Amino acid sequence: AAENLVLEAKPPASGPKAELVKWVASGRQARLAPDTETLVAKLRKGKHARALGALARLDSAPAMELIAKSGFDVVVVDHARGPGDLLGAVGLIHAASLAGAHAILRVPALSHAHLRRALQIGVEGVILPHVESADEAYELVKLCLYPSQSYRDDSHAAEARLRNQPFRRMDFSFAPPLVEFYGQRVAEFTRRQGEALLVAAQIDSPLGAENARAIAKVTGIDMIFVDALRLSGLDVERVEEAARSAGKMLGGLLVPGCSAEDMFRAGYKLVCAASDQHLLSMAARTCVRTLRPGGGADGSR
Repeated sequence: AAENLVLEAKPPASGPKAELVKWVASGRQARLAPDTETLVAKLRKGKHARALGALARLDSAPAMELIAKSGFDVVVVDHARGPGDLLGAVGLIHAASLAGAHAILRVPALSHAHLRRALQIGVEGVILPHVESADEAYELVKLCLYPSQSYRDDSHAAEARLRNQPFRRMDFSFAPPLVEFYGQRVAEFTRRQGEALLVAAQIDSPLGAENARAIAKVTGIDMIFVDALRLSGLDVERVEEAARSAGKMLGGLLVPGCSAEDMFRAGYKLVCAASDQHLLSMAARTCVRTLRPGGGADGSR
């Protein structure tokens, strides 16, 4: 009954308003990002595949669109730090896609409720911060892909389930026109079985670095994401080597003292080099310094 109501809500294919409906639909399609290839598929293309990213912490769709249009390939909606929620993230994801960027989500914690809801708003990947053990990495994969099944005992069964996991096979094509873009986006990524979703475990503590090899070996983890703020140089090297040994992609926040190009040369596929919050602050300070020569950013003279 619900599906019938949705179908009846669709605009007519013929009649006095048909041409107007076609014009609106074509305009919406023209604004969609022209490249519908998923982020994880792009990053797996070859040795030199790379993506420059930025963190979105302001929970602002206009700011997200400006960031994406400036040339960043990926925007990470940062729920680990920032005021955003999943309802607001829907607008951010659409803004990024309309501007031609990929949107992934850094979740605040290993939460079944948050992860399962996050995966139904069209994100192309999730990053879980503060992963310190293989058990936590297993739980992340299970919550993202198989909330009701155990897959740890049989590696062949695990691979089969990852290829055919339920979320990637869901069909949202019945979505009504007002949310057509949303429905199409979710359906597009969920129908792609092996390349739809990027699952990343963030290592940001010495304990996580110590267990990096075990974390990287977990089936279903696509990327090891490095936040080096609290890591030593030796810890970072240990994490990088663990990811390479396990054949997992490397991603991370910009390491202090390194450039994005340095990290790409070291084998990183994704480097998040800035945040909307930081870029706005820098631009505002630069503007004040330019307009008020000799004055400080705080208004002092």
